[in-house]
Amino acid sequence: MSAPGDSAERRASVIRQAAELIVEGGLPAVTVRNIARRLGCSTTVVSHHFHDKDEVLVETYRYVNAQAAALRNEALSALSPSPVRAVEELLPIGEPQRRHWTAWMHCWTAALYSPALAAEHTLGLQRTFDRMYDYLLSLDMPRDRARDGAQTICNALYGIAMQAIFDRERWSEDRQRGEFRRATAYALGPAEAHG
Repeated sequence: MSAPGDSAERRASVIRQAAELIVEGGLPAVTVRNIARRLGCSTTVVSHHFHDKDEVLVETYRYVNAQAAALRNEALSALSPSPVRAVEELLPIGEPQRRHWTAWMHCWTAALYSPALAAEHTLGLQRTFDRMYDYLLSLDMPRDRARDGAQTICNALYGIAMQAIFDRERWSEDRQRGEFRRATAYALGPAEAHG
């Protein structure tokens, strides 16, 4: 009989491998057989820890979101950053961020047909918006302006990232940051946007 920690570690291993498979081959690559092959175990070991592929995908989406949150939090722990600058670090400006966005885009497509993934997607979008909205309120911005500003920042993040994932040549790190800062300058005013 395996210890509880072994079970949790096995689940985490399955989720990590599923995330890698999504990035490498999209959702069709995430099969119990492919995960088991990567882990060097039988398919029954994987099936023992997850009811079905949907559960694997939801947990993998949560895992990718947690990785991105850790990246954002690392940016927030730097010397006097703003939450806006921390969100900028989520743009696909480096390989870790690119992998997050690739996984997210695959999961977002699946969310069109999966209520569980759609709920996770909605929750993730809301958390990003709430973080920006709370930050803008902390600057004594009026609620309506803070709401519009937070939405502008979120729109810039998602719009720039989508273009940058598909057109790496034209969307360098400098261009992504420049366009994002232009959008945040519109939302916040130039002084705060570059803070």
